[in-house]
Amino acid sequence: RYAFWSLSAELSKSLRSIFLPCLTSVLTDVIDELEIAVSLLCQRTKKKTDGSKRRRVEESDSSADDMEKVKSLQPLLLCLESALKADAHEGGDWTRGDDNQRYNMILNHLGKLLLAQVPKETPLLSDLTSKEKASTSAYQQIVQGVGTLEYGNVVGCLTALAAAAGNEQLWKPLNFAVLEACGHERNEVRKAGIGCLLSIIETIGEEYMVLLPECLPVISELLEDDEDTAAMAKECVRQGEELLGESLEDSLR
Repeated sequence: RYAFWSLSAELSKSLRSIFLPCLTSVLTDVIDELEIAVSLLCQRTKKKTDGSKRRRVEESDSSADDMEKVKSLQPLLLCLESALKADAHEGGDWTRGDDNQRYNMILNHLGKLLLAQVPKETPLLSDLTSKEKASTSAYQQIVQGVGTLEYGNVVGCLTALAAAAGNEQLWKPLNFAVLEACGHERNEVRKAGIGCLLSIIETIGEEYMVLLPECLPVISELLEDDEDTAAMAKECVRQGEELLGESLEDSLR
Protein backbone atom coordinates (compact mmCIF):
# COMPACT_ATOMS: atom_id res chain seq x y z
CA ARG A 1 0.00 0.00 0.00
CA TYR A 2 2.79 2.41 0.89
CA ALA A 3 4.57 1.74 -2.41
CA PHE A 4 1.33 2.11 -4.38
CA TRP A 5 0.46 5.51 -2.90
CA SER A 6 4.05 6.72 -3.16
CA LEU A 7 4.06 5.92 -6.86
CA SER A 8 0.58 7.42 -7.25
CA ALA A 9 1.80 10.62 -5.59
CA GLU A 10 4.64 10.92 -8.09
CA LEU A 11 2.28 10.29 -11.01
CA SER A 12 -0.23 12.79 -9.64
CA LYS A 13 2.44 15.50 -9.37
CA SER A 14 3.80 14.79 -12.84
CA LEU A 15 0.59 14.17 -14.81
CA ARG A 16 -1.64 16.67 -12.97
CA SER A 17 -5.21 16.69 -14.38
CA ILE A 18 -4.41 13.76 -16.70
CA PHE A 19 -4.13 11.61 -13.58
CA LEU A 20 -7.64 12.37 -12.31
CA PRO A 21 -9.40 9.54 -14.20
CA CYS A 22 -6.86 7.13 -12.68
CA LEU A 23 -7.64 8.47 -9.21
CA THR A 24 -11.36 8.00 -9.87
CA SER A 25 -10.76 4.28 -10.43
CA VAL A 26 -9.21 3.93 -6.95
CA LEU A 27 -11.38 6.47 -5.11
CA THR A 28 -12.89 3.77 -2.88
CA ASP A 29 -9.33 2.82 -1.88
CA VAL A 30 -8.59 6.49 -1.09
CA ILE A 31 -11.60 6.62 1.23
CA ASP A 32 -10.70 3.26 2.78
CA GLU A 33 -7.18 4.51 3.57
CA LEU A 34 -8.55 7.70 5.13
CA GLU A 35 -11.02 5.65 7.19
CA ILE A 36 -8.19 3.45 8.49
CA ALA A 37 -6.22 6.55 9.49
CA VAL A 38 -9.25 8.08 11.24
CA SER A 39 -9.99 4.84 13.11
CA LEU A 40 -6.40 4.54 14.33
CA LEU A 41 -5.57 8.20 15.01
CA CYS A 42 -8.89 9.78 16.00
CA GLN A 43 -10.51 7.10 18.14
CA ARG A 44 -7.57 6.10 20.29
CA THR A 45 -8.32 5.09 23.86
CA LYS A 46 -5.94 4.28 26.66
CA LYS A 47 -5.60 0.59 27.28
CA LYS A 48 -5.92 -0.74 30.78
CA THR A 49 -2.58 -1.13 32.51
CA ASP A 50 -1.49 -4.72 32.81
CA GLY A 51 1.93 -5.51 34.17
CA SER A 52 2.23 -8.94 32.58
CA LYS A 53 5.03 -9.42 30.08
CA ARG A 54 2.69 -11.17 27.65
CA ARG A 55 0.26 -8.23 27.69
CA ARG A 56 3.09 -5.73 27.09
CA VAL A 57 4.38 -7.76 24.13
CA GLU A 58 0.86 -7.98 22.66
CA GLU A 59 0.38 -4.21 22.99
CA SER A 60 3.78 -3.58 21.41
CA ASP A 61 2.94 -5.83 18.45
CA SER A 62 -0.47 -4.16 18.08
CA SER A 63 1.13 -0.70 18.09
CA ALA A 64 3.65 -1.77 15.45
CA ASP A 65 0.84 -3.11 13.27
CA ASP A 66 -1.08 0.15 13.64
CA MET A 67 1.94 2.22 12.63
CA GLU A 68 2.41 0.04 9.54
CA LYS A 69 -1.24 0.64 8.58
CA VAL A 70 -0.88 4.43 9.01
CA LYS A 71 2.39 4.58 7.06
CA SER A 72 0.60 4.95 3.71
CA LEU A 73 -1.39 8.01 4.88
CA GLN A 74 1.34 10.54 4.07
CA PRO A 75 1.91 9.57 0.40
CA LEU A 76 -1.87 9.28 -0.01
CA LEU A 77 -2.27 12.87 1.24
CA LEU A 78 0.42 14.04 -1.17
CA CYS A 79 -1.28 12.22 -4.05
CA LEU A 80 -4.64 13.71 -3.15
CA GLU A 81 -3.26 17.23 -2.66
CA SER A 82 -1.55 17.21 -6.06
CA ALA A 83 -4.71 15.91 -7.76
CA LEU A 84 -6.93 18.50 -6.04
CA LYS A 85 -4.58 21.33 -7.01
CA ALA A 86 -4.68 20.17 -10.60
CA ASP A 87 -8.47 19.92 -10.49
CA ALA A 88 -8.75 23.42 -8.98
CA HIS A 89 -6.75 24.72 -11.94
CA GLU A 90 -9.21 22.99 -14.29
CA GLY A 91 -12.30 24.38 -12.53
CA GLY A 92 -12.99 21.73 -9.86
CA ASP A 93 -15.38 19.49 -11.80
CA TRP A 94 -13.69 16.30 -10.59
CA THR A 95 -13.92 17.34 -6.94
CA ARG A 96 -17.59 18.25 -7.27
CA GLY A 97 -18.39 15.03 -9.13
CA ASP A 98 -21.23 12.66 -8.19
CA ASP A 99 -23.36 15.56 -7.00
CA ASN A 100 -20.67 16.70 -4.51
CA GLN A 101 -20.49 13.24 -2.87
CA ARG A 102 -16.80 12.93 -3.75
CA TYR A 103 -16.04 16.24 -2.04
CA ASN A 104 -18.09 15.39 1.03
CA MET A 105 -16.47 11.98 1.50
CA ILE A 106 -12.97 13.43 1.34
CA LEU A 107 -13.82 16.39 3.60
CA ASN A 108 -15.49 14.17 6.21
CA HIS A 109 -12.25 12.28 6.81
CA LEU A 110 -9.76 15.14 6.43
CA GLY A 111 -11.77 17.23 8.90
CA LYS A 112 -11.54 14.46 11.49
CA LEU A 113 -7.79 14.11 10.94
CA LEU A 114 -7.33 17.72 12.12
CA LEU A 115 -8.23 16.37 15.57
CA ALA A 116 -5.96 13.33 15.37
CA GLN A 117 -3.68 12.08 18.12
CA VAL A 118 -0.54 11.02 16.26
CA PRO A 119 1.90 8.71 18.08
CA LYS A 120 5.48 9.97 18.13
CA GLU A 121 6.71 6.74 16.54
CA THR A 122 4.61 7.27 13.38
CA PRO A 123 6.94 6.83 10.36
CA LEU A 124 7.05 10.10 8.42
CA LEU A 125 9.12 11.73 5.69
CA SER A 126 10.19 15.35 6.23
CA ASP A 127 12.83 17.98 5.52
CA LEU A 128 13.58 18.31 9.24
CA THR A 129 17.04 17.70 10.66
CA SER A 130 17.42 15.17 13.46
CA LYS A 131 17.56 18.03 15.96
CA GLU A 132 14.44 19.71 14.54
CA LYS A 133 12.60 16.40 14.44
CA ALA A 134 13.30 15.85 18.13
CA SER A 135 11.40 19.06 18.97
CA THR A 136 8.62 18.64 16.39
CA SER A 137 5.72 16.31 17.14
CA ALA A 138 4.42 13.78 14.63
CA TYR A 139 1.12 15.71 14.69
CA GLN A 140 2.88 18.93 13.65
CA GLN A 141 4.44 17.10 10.73
CA ILE A 142 1.56 15.04 9.31
CA VAL A 143 -1.27 17.46 10.16
CA GLN A 144 0.18 21.00 10.30
CA GLY A 145 2.73 20.37 7.58
CA VAL A 146 5.85 21.34 9.55
CA GLY A 147 8.72 20.11 7.40
CA THR A 148 6.39 18.05 5.19
CA LEU A 149 5.18 20.49 2.53
CA GLU A 150 6.74 18.29 -0.16
CA TYR A 151 5.75 14.97 1.41
CA GLY A 152 2.04 15.26 2.25
CA ASN A 153 0.05 16.66 5.17
CA VAL A 154 -3.57 17.27 6.20
CA VAL A 155 -3.59 21.09 6.09
CA GLY A 156 -2.13 21.16 2.58
CA CYS A 157 -4.73 18.66 1.43
CA LEU A 158 -7.62 20.62 2.99
CA THR A 159 -6.37 23.84 1.39
CA ALA A 160 -6.28 22.16 -2.02
CA LEU A 161 -9.76 20.73 -1.41
CA ALA A 162 -11.11 24.20 -0.63
CA ALA A 163 -9.54 25.62 -3.78
CA ALA A 164 -11.06 22.87 -5.92
CA ALA A 165 -14.51 23.18 -4.29
CA GLY A 166 -14.83 26.73 -5.54
CA ASN A 167 -18.12 27.84 -3.97
CA GLU A 168 -19.61 29.03 -0.69
CA GLN A 169 -22.01 26.10 -0.33
CA LEU A 170 -19.13 23.61 -0.23
CA TRP A 171 -16.82 25.85 1.78
CA LYS A 172 -19.28 26.08 4.68
CA PRO A 173 -18.82 22.53 6.07
CA LEU A 174 -15.06 22.77 5.47
CA ASN A 175 -14.93 26.07 7.34
CA PHE A 176 -16.93 24.49 10.18
CA ALA A 177 -14.36 21.68 10.50
CA VAL A 178 -11.49 24.19 10.52
CA LEU A 179 -13.17 26.37 13.17
CA GLU A 180 -13.87 23.28 15.28
CA ALA A 181 -10.11 22.65 15.30
CA CYS A 182 -9.46 26.32 16.14
CA GLY A 183 -11.56 25.96 19.29
CA HIS A 184 -10.10 22.63 20.42
CA GLU A 185 -8.67 22.12 23.90
CA ARG A 186 -5.31 20.91 22.55
CA ASN A 187 -2.95 23.72 21.61
CA GLU A 188 -1.45 21.90 18.63
CA VAL A 189 -4.92 21.35 17.17
CA ARG A 190 -5.81 25.05 17.57
CA LYS A 191 -2.56 25.93 15.87
CA ALA A 192 -3.28 23.55 12.99
CA GLY A 193 -6.79 25.00 12.68
CA ILE A 194 -5.74 28.64 12.45
CA GLY A 195 -2.84 27.67 10.18
CA CYS A 196 -5.29 25.91 7.89
CA LEU A 197 -7.63 28.92 7.86
CA LEU A 198 -4.73 31.23 7.01
CA SER A 199 -3.60 28.89 4.23
CA ILE A 200 -7.11 28.82 2.75
CA ILE A 201 -7.44 32.62 2.88
CA GLU A 202 -4.04 33.02 1.20
CA THR A 203 -4.99 30.52 -1.51
CA ILE A 204 -8.58 31.54 -2.29
CA GLY A 205 -8.47 35.22 -1.39
CA GLU A 206 -11.40 37.60 -1.67
CA GLU A 207 -14.00 34.96 -2.57
CA TYR A 208 -13.54 33.31 0.82
CA MET A 209 -14.29 36.55 2.66
CA VAL A 210 -18.00 35.68 2.54
CA LEU A 211 -17.24 33.27 5.40
CA LEU A 212 -15.07 35.66 7.40
CA PRO A 213 -17.92 36.80 9.72
CA GLU A 214 -18.25 33.17 10.92
CA CYS A 215 -14.52 33.06 11.61
CA LEU A 216 -14.07 36.34 13.50
CA PRO A 217 -15.30 35.20 16.97
CA VAL A 218 -12.85 32.29 16.92
CA ILE A 219 -10.03 34.44 15.51
CA SER A 220 -10.68 36.96 18.28
CA GLU A 221 -10.15 34.27 20.92
CA LEU A 222 -6.97 33.00 19.27
CA LEU A 223 -5.46 36.50 19.35
CA GLU A 224 -5.09 35.83 23.10
CA ASP A 225 -3.49 32.39 22.60
CA ASP A 226 0.23 31.52 22.61
CA GLU A 227 2.64 33.58 20.51
CA ASP A 228 2.68 31.40 17.37
CA THR A 229 -1.10 30.87 17.29
CA ALA A 230 -1.80 34.55 17.95
CA ALA A 231 0.60 35.55 15.16
CA MET A 232 -1.33 33.44 12.64
CA ALA A 233 -4.63 34.83 13.91
CA LYS A 234 -3.29 38.38 13.44
CA GLU A 235 -2.22 37.50 9.91
CA CYS A 236 -5.73 36.23 9.15
CA VAL A 237 -7.08 39.60 10.34
CA ARG A 238 -4.49 41.54 8.34
CA GLN A 239 -5.25 39.65 5.15
CA GLY A 240 -8.99 39.95 5.73
CA GLU A 241 -8.69 43.73 6.13
CA GLU A 242 -6.54 43.95 3.02
CA LEU A 243 -8.98 41.91 0.94
CA LEU A 244 -12.06 43.75 2.21
CA GLY A 245 -10.46 47.18 2.22
CA GLU A 246 -11.78 47.97 5.70
CA SER A 247 -10.82 47.60 9.36
CA LEU A 248 -12.06 44.58 11.32
CA GLU A 249 -11.23 46.07 14.72
CA ASP A 250 -14.88 46.66 15.73
CA SER A 251 -15.86 43.11 14.71
CA LEU A 252 -13.14 41.63 16.93
CA ARG A 253 -14.32 43.28 20.15
